[in-house]
Amino acid sequence: MPAFSAINLEPEQNPDEEIDTSRELHIDEALKRFQTALKLHAQGPEHYQEAATAYHQLFESEIFRLPESATEFDRAERHAHGHDLEAHSSSPHALDVAQPDTDGGASSLPQTLYLAYKNHGQFVLDGIRHRTRVSQVDATSLLEDKSTRAQAQRALDEYSAALDQDPSDAELWRRAARVAAFLSSARISRYCLEAAIELDDDPAVDEVDPPSLAEGFAGEQLKDQLRVLSDEVALSHPAIAPFVKKSIPRTLKKYVDPLPFLPDPTQSLTPLKPATDKLHKGHCHIHVPKPSWVDLGLALLAYTRSHGVGAGTVIIEMPEIPDVVDDVQTLVERPKTQGDEEQKPTEEDAPTVESPSTSKEDQNDTPKETRAENENALDDRFLDRNTSIISRKRSQSVAGLPDAGEEEAVDQKRSKRTRRRETAGETLDSNTLLAAQLQPFQAADKHLFQMTRNVAENLGIEDKDTLERLGEVIDSCDLDSRTSKLSRRPMVDLRDSLTKFVDENAKILLTKKVASPIGLSSFLEHSKPGSQHLASTPPFHETRGLARFVQEANDGWMDVQEAIFLWIQHVCASYLSSTWSDEMKRVVVQISSYLHEDIYRRTQHELLRGAQAEDAKSTRAAVDQLVQMQFELHLDIYERITNPNSAVDVSTRVETKARLARWFSLASQLSRERSETDDISLSMRFLWSSVFAVTLTEDAEREHVLQCWKSLRDRLGEEESTISILLPNNVIMPEVSALAADREISKLTTMDFFLGLFQTDLKDPVSVIESLEPVLNPSSVCITVDQPDPPESDSASRDLITPSSAQHRSPITEAASQGLRDLWKFLLGTSTELRLFLWTRLGDAYDAIGYKTKQFSCFLKGIEMITNDFEQDPYIGVPDDTRIPLLMKMLKFLDDLLISALSAALNESSAFDIVDDEHLRLSIAAVAKLSCILHVPSMYEDEVRVGIMQHVSNSATFQSYLNKLREMQVRNWSLLYTLLKAGISQNKSAFPTPENERADYLAAVHQVLGLRKFCKSSNKIFLRMMRVELLKQHMIDNWEDYLGQVLYDLYGLKLGVGLSEVQDHGCPPEKLERRNTMSLVARVSIIAQRMPMKDLLKSDLKNTIEHMQQAIGQTKSNQQLIQNLRIFNQTMAKPIHPLRLYEAFKGKIAIDAVSVNTADSTLARHRWFFLLGMIAFTKFKGVDLNRRQTPGATDDLRIGATFLRQQLQFTPDQWDAWFRLAECFDYELDESVLWTADKMNKERAELVKYQRNAIHCYTLALSHSRTVVLNGNDEANDVIHDLYHKFGMRMYASSREPFAMEPFQHSEHKRFVIHDTGADTKDIHSQMQDYKVWKYAARLFKKAMDVSPKQWKNSYMYAKCIWKMYRKPLASLDHNDQRNRPTVQMVIEALEKSVEVVSALPKPRHGQDPILEPHYKIVSVVHKLVMLQDLSPREAADILQRQPYAIDSEEAIEINDLDSWESLVIKTLTQLREKDRSNWQHRIFMRHAKILFDENAEEPDVVDASAAYSVLKESMITKTMVMNVWKCDAERPGRHHVYTEQYVRFVVKLLAVLKDRTSFEAMLRRLRKKGADYYHFSDLWQTCCLAYLRLIRQAYQISPVLEDEFKATTPEEFEIITARINEWCSDPASSDPVLSALQEVIELKKLNGGLMKAGAIDDLINDCYTALYFKTGKSLPGPDVAVLLEEKEQERVQAEARQLDKDNADSKLLNPFNGLLNPQSHENSGTEGGPGDSTPANLDGAQRPRKAGIRRADVLRRAEQAVLRVQEGPKNVNGKSRSSVSSGKTPAADDNNDGEGEGEGEGEGEGEGEGEGEGEGEGDSDRESSARGEADGDVEMKDEEPDRELSSVPGSVHDDADDESDLSDVPLEDLLDEDEAQHLMFPNLIRRRSEETEDESSEAETEETNEPMEDADE
Repeated sequence: MPAFSAINLEPEQNPDEEIDTSRELHIDEALKRFQTALKLHAQGPEHYQEAATAYHQLFESEIFRLPESATEFDRAERHAHGHDLEAHSSSPHALDVAQPDTDGGASSLPQTLYLAYKNHGQFVLDGIRHRTRVSQVDATSLLEDKSTRAQAQRALDEYSAALDQDPSDAELWRRAARVAAFLSSARISRYCLEAAIELDDDPAVDEVDPPSLAEGFAGEQLKDQLRVLSDEVALSHPAIAPFVKKSIPRTLKKYVDPLPFLPDPTQSLTPLKPATDKLHKGHCHIHVPKPSWVDLGLALLAYTRSHGVGAGTVIIEMPEIPDVVDDVQTLVERPKTQGDEEQKPTEEDAPTVESPSTSKEDQNDTPKETRAENENALDDRFLDRNTSIISRKRSQSVAGLPDAGEEEAVDQKRSKRTRRRETAGETLDSNTLLAAQLQPFQAADKHLFQMTRNVAENLGIEDKDTLERLGEVIDSCDLDSRTSKLSRRPMVDLRDSLTKFVDENAKILLTKKVASPIGLSSFLEHSKPGSQHLASTPPFHETRGLARFVQEANDGWMDVQEAIFLWIQHVCASYLSSTWSDEMKRVVVQISSYLHEDIYRRTQHELLRGAQAEDAKSTRAAVDQLVQMQFELHLDIYERITNPNSAVDVSTRVETKARLARWFSLASQLSRERSETDDISLSMRFLWSSVFAVTLTEDAEREHVLQCWKSLRDRLGEEESTISILLPNNVIMPEVSALAADREISKLTTMDFFLGLFQTDLKDPVSVIESLEPVLNPSSVCITVDQPDPPESDSASRDLITPSSAQHRSPITEAASQGLRDLWKFLLGTSTELRLFLWTRLGDAYDAIGYKTKQFSCFLKGIEMITNDFEQDPYIGVPDDTRIPLLMKMLKFLDDLLISALSAALNESSAFDIVDDEHLRLSIAAVAKLSCILHVPSMYEDEVRVGIMQHVSNSATFQSYLNKLREMQVRNWSLLYTLLKAGISQNKSAFPTPENERADYLAAVHQVLGLRKFCKSSNKIFLRMMRVELLKQHMIDNWEDYLGQVLYDLYGLKLGVGLSEVQDHGCPPEKLERRNTMSLVARVSIIAQRMPMKDLLKSDLKNTIEHMQQAIGQTKSNQQLIQNLRIFNQTMAKPIHPLRLYEAFKGKIAIDAVSVNTADSTLARHRWFFLLGMIAFTKFKGVDLNRRQTPGATDDLRIGATFLRQQLQFTPDQWDAWFRLAECFDYELDESVLWTADKMNKERAELVKYQRNAIHCYTLALSHSRTVVLNGNDEANDVIHDLYHKFGMRMYASSREPFAMEPFQHSEHKRFVIHDTGADTKDIHSQMQDYKVWKYAARLFKKAMDVSPKQWKNSYMYAKCIWKMYRKPLASLDHNDQRNRPTVQMVIEALEKSVEVVSALPKPRHGQDPILEPHYKIVSVVHKLVMLQDLSPREAADILQRQPYAIDSEEAIEINDLDSWESLVIKTLTQLREKDRSNWQHRIFMRHAKILFDENAEEPDVVDASAAYSVLKESMITKTMVMNVWKCDAERPGRHHVYTEQYVRFVVKLLAVLKDRTSFEAMLRRLRKKGADYYHFSDLWQTCCLAYLRLIRQAYQISPVLEDEFKATTPEEFEIITARINEWCSDPASSDPVLSALQEVIELKKLNGGLMKAGAIDDLINDCYTALYFKTGKSLPGPDVAVLLEEKEQERVQAEARQLDKDNADSKLLNPFNGLLNPQSHENSGTEGGPGDSTPANLDGAQRPRKAGIRRADVLRRAEQAVLRVQEGPKNVNGKSRSSVSSGKTPAADDNNDGEGEGEGEGEGEGEGEGEGEGEGEGDSDRESSARGEADGDVEMKDEEPDRELSSVPGSVHDDADDESDLSDVPLEDLLDEDEAQHLMFPNLIRRRSEETEDESSEAETEETNEPMEDADE
């Protein structure tokens, strides 16, 4: 059954039932508070205050306010006093339905309450015990203390509440009874004890034995109490019978009393007597600042120095003494699950009681081993959650759990979700889960260590210990708990350093290395054998026994002298068993020196008193120990002050020597009196001290001292048992043994050697090498056989002196001198530090002479030595609890050696030059063993990671310690790899694929380190090494996986390839530097070249490449690069030479570039710049131009071109770089012509530049591609195919519109030719003709077909080239081309081939249209051949019937004439149109229309035009004349605008034939608005406008005016008649065809906007207005013109006379400001305005001379005013309308108006009104473009200024409901007469505003004309 079941498949039975989980939440919160309080409680008295606060917060929880939390006693009390809950006090009501217990809340609540009350009660008792021990009060005082009794009462209440929740806890009953006894309540005590033994069974029925120890102890207590009371009746009860008949074992009796620190008044019927007060007189108060033996000694010493040793009782005042751990009694309980109890069923019966308290004497007499075990056991109890300190046997009913039989009858139910979760959880095995979590780590470890073992065996390593260690680690990978199964001592110690972490031990490893001085003193310090035994004894406990000592001193009558002597005795007891601290050693020395006389006399007194005592032997032994200790300490002191480095004065030395002699004498006396049966150790210590004293004696002969040591060694060796005495607190004699004596002898004999080494040869490294090499590495030194041995007194370094002429050499080990042998023997017994010190000295000497490989060998030898010392006796023999500091010290040495060795191995190329096979095998074995040791922290962290154990500390020191071990592990694996690499290179026969072996090993190490997320340790040294190694190796399989993970860990880079995804190893990415990036370019380039570019853009590799380029930075230019760039630019600027194009096929085209050799040449050699260019170029090319809806940014395209040029500057012969650069130019060109035709119409020079650049690049790419061999690589073949195809497309497209052969024309490129007659210019070479271009393109398409025959565009374009070549006239071809000109058969075959290729393609998917271009092309070409009569209709029909889309292909069709042929072609085109469901193929529709209507016919047929127009309206032209011409996929960029221009011309011809002015006008508006969408727009617009003007003339029959009809018309008459015409035009009832024609022409002029010269438009306007004037204006009703002219003349004369009189009157005032305040009017504008010159210029009344007749400009202006009146309508009746030209002006005003118009006409009317059209028409067009709200199809032009009080603009007379005129009104200034405009205060304000409006409208017009063509019908 699966472990997981879906919880949402079955609906709940009671979906409306809501489960209240607030109770469970309160319980969880209370448990969290309980855990916090419990943790603080368990940490000891120093945290009791915090624990009290935590318990207080616990009892503030909500669960203690629940009704269920009240005890039975509380409920009874409430019921008795009527204080029941309100809900129960009124009336009884029905029981509520039980809430379902979703998470076991009903069962966990009693347990939580039980634990809270019980542990809080124990916490109160622990506080009483702590205060009792601190205050040292007696039992009676404790009973009388009210606060103590109150606390005890509180504890009893807590126990009572706990027992109410679970009365089955016998141990708790016992404790409650004991507290009641303390409170003198024998009744409660007896009741509790009786309850403890009557829990489960009824003893009255049958006599039963106690089921547990707790009940047994309770029965024993009850029996004793009944005996005190002499209650024989109770003793006869069956429940007491087992305890009366049997007795408890003596070993368990001390556990009977659960609280021994509390007095028990019930043990006796006699009350305790009160304590008597003590009289304290004559006290000596000793103030001790800190509770420790050191501070007590310092306080005693300070007191004696200030007060002397006088009489008086000592009172020691000391702060509270902290508890010793083994004395602490703390109850720590946590909730246990049922599974825990089932796993340990025997724990219920085990005596899991608290550790009993012992007396102070017992505490001090307990051996240190026992105390340490107790401490460890207590610590384990604190950490183990599954172990309970006391028995907690409880019944299920009381705890709220139903019995097994009653489980089904429980009213409360749990939800399905809870039941399923518990069911699923029961099926899971915790061990299985742990194994699954550990499996990845163990699998990686097993793989790595197995590989290490295999490689080691292949290298010939036969070290059994190494292979066994590797095998043990491999086997441990199958275990769940690996650290607990460790057996090797170093591995166990390293594990213990983590699980029992001590800060001081870790700091030994973490402290920075201090450079040790090199000299004799350093040698003497390191040569002391005890240096490695300093940590072999436990440290001195500063507080153990201190409380008893202080209590004895304060309670008794002890003076200062006795206190000091007792202090010395206590310290003497720990002299051999523990290690003193430096402070303690200093205090002992000071007291022994300062109080020497007192201690000596007291010692003698003790000897005399001991001789008279009954137990004289034991007293004598203690004094012997004290005397020997004093002797040894004074010997140590004397040696320190007499060494050569001491600065102590002579008097102090003499005094110290006297004290030493005194103790020497006393010790000799005791030694003589000591019997042989006594302790032999004292005698041996005395002998050793005596010999050492002789050694320190001045002027002692060396031989005598040496003989003394030898005699002592012989004496030590005579004993049957090996004597080895450790003196941890004595520096000069830390060990007494035969081996130590041998070391002393060796030191004496080798002193000369070390004196010479450290004193005379410090500055000569060669001398140091000659001295140390035979001592440390004798196997590498040889001597001549015949060389006599040097005398023994000579230096050992002379053994190295070997004559160069010696022929027979032997190792020095065979002929070594005695001195050298003594040195070897001496080193065997010395410490690891000294030997390592010597190896370091030798390595430094080799480093001084530059012999790096030998220094590296010394590092390896040091690692071998330390690793071997882990398995030897000096390390193994150290006691367990002191071995870890020594381990830390050795690990620190190893760490320093690993750093030095790894640095040399990685940075020195000659590191392994002198490392032979044997040396290499030993080093590999040592480092492999070290890897096993250092792997222990990884095992430990794995178990912590999965939850098997937890970190014992979260301090910063612990984390630093872990980090240091990780760093060591990383360095060790790195060094091991370098050693294995050297071994693999030296044993190539054993490794067929060495590079794969090394790569796999690196990957295995990386996996082990990476899974644990510390491969970043040691500054990522392993990752850096692995990166370098992988980049060096070139024969690795799947190197992408290895390198990808390394790069991700180092720099956060992802390669995006490989068999597996990169893993997160927790490495912070670092900055990628240029140096590292350059080394990665080769590999990254290889990966990128393997990957398709479209996949590369989607992968992570693209981001990696961009990141690398940022690190590389910009390439620096030099002279070579600049020269190549100059050559490149010159090549691109050259014209296209036909010969170069043909030579490119032969591979003879290249550019004359120079070679470049810079730092970036490596990048170019690996095609790095090409790769960057391709990424940018492909990113732009990723969105197909045909699919794009808007112009795209060309930034990526230009970036790609830049990188490609940069690549070509380095490698100018790289063909694909030329090809891609050509594509960049092609795409730049396509982007310029695809969206708009502006550049085709205005900036053709730039387009020509793009085309020439592309053709040049294609030419070079084609030339260099001759070396490319086509193979089965589809990607490479596709690139070659693209080169041929795109080069052919470029050539063909440049020969056709819109480019029209311009790239091949080079008329601007001339060269000068000097003749006899002078200089002349000549073309550089002949230009390439279009036929040659098509022929060249056809060849390229042919080659593309050979590479990829399934690409239909190749055959299609090839057929088009053949067709164009066929259509070229023969006369324009040379002789060779005429002979090879394609035939009709070749054209047909090429076309049929293209149809065949496209037909063989897979069928398009649903919804897609088939490819129709080849099918249409063959129909079009065959029809043209028939029209050219090059093919008969019958043959053409047969060709079409062979095609896939033929009409009735199975039937024969008879075609005999052109009519039937055209019918067949139309049917075929119709069928193709049906296949084109999306209407993409616009050429099919246009071909159909052109077949129906011959646009070149002299007399076009209206019926044919109507038919053709109907065809176009069905698919291409909308009702509003929007031309929907879609750009299909196969259409070349820019060709679309050519098609639209051709189609517009064709439609214009149709509309002209059909005389459809409405559609024509709509098309003109559309065309004017979308001018940027048409090729040759200016010419197209002019053609359309002229056709429209012709159409207007024909429609309204407007005849051209050949002569000036206004020659005989005076201006006055012209003004009157035009005014009447204007008035007539404003009448809506007025109608005239000429007026309608005039309106349309005026609108066309405004629409033109100056785009076309307005001569033709003005001609038609003039003709229309002339006809209107003479045919209509003359006949309009009104007064006679002559009469009006006469009246006007009279009014003018009168006005002039009045003005003259006024001027004469004003001239008399002589106002100097008259000219400023009265501006001149129009009439006096010609005067100078001087004060004395007031006479008008026309005083005689004569008028200025005028030209006869009416000018053209006046006619045009009046025509526009007439059209404006038509648009305005009739005048308003209220007279608020503006004045017009027909508003009844006086003749004078009209004359002035004429003069103004005349002045304008002179400047604007010349050249047939050209200036007029360009000025006014442009402004009108701008105002027309101000209408922003119209749709694209139907345009409605509105006035720009909404505040004008003008009527809306009516539509054209030809407008229908779907199309209104969009022409603007006449400008505002045209509504005013000239006089009105001039008499305004600011006459130019309106015009300027109008001009600004015109400018804005012009800008809006420009924006609108740049909009793309509409793609859908409006």
